Amino acid sequence: MPQAFALNLYQEGDFVPQYTFEWCVAASIQIMHNLIDDTGAGTWADPVQQGELWEMARARSSNSFNGANPLGWAQVLTEVGMGPYAVVSVADYEEALQTAARAIADTDRPVGLVNWRGRHVWVMSGFESLGDPDQFPEFSVTGIRVQDPLYPYGSEQWGPSPAPNALLTPEQLATQFVVREPRRWSSNLPTGYMLVLPLAEA
Repeated sequence: MPQAFALNLYQEGDFVPQYTFEWCVAASIQIMHNLIDDTGAGTWADPVQQGELWEMARARSSNSFNGANPLGWAQVLTEVGMGPYAVVSVADYEEALQTAARAIADTDRPVGLVNWRGRHVWVMSGFESLGDPDQFPEFSVTGIRVQDPLYPYGSEQWGPSPAPNALLTPEQLATQFVVREPRRWSSNLPTGYMLVLPLAEA
């Protein structure tokens, strides 16, 4: 019988807000660094560094409306030593949650969630499930731990920002983590739920 299982990379101080309304990807890179680095010695939270990371991600994003897109995000994560990361699109919502949870369980690294049809990003820092992903291939995700760098501002259209380390139900997450149409930037990925996914080291 699958038992209740939980995994959370978050520690106090890992969250970083985005310092401008454009810099959600850069803030997420800082958050992801902090989630991966358990020493606590090198917390990334500096606004100047956030701006530099945004420029890095933007420079690696093509046709990005002058912003940073998920491909640039994944490339920067890989270049600064957190990778490898890849952008994937999963057609089915439950399968997307399973894919993200399995990646966290396999790599001990967080997952990027592309929200608001591609206009905003969150970090998935952990999950709760029925069944350990390593033991039950058909495990089901029951809760998702998220970091929204826009907290506490939220969106009139999409809803409030969950507090750092909030545990959302799949139904709550689904109001902001929605199918991404690839047409806003040049991508050969199919329409689906878009993840910036940590890959196991080759």
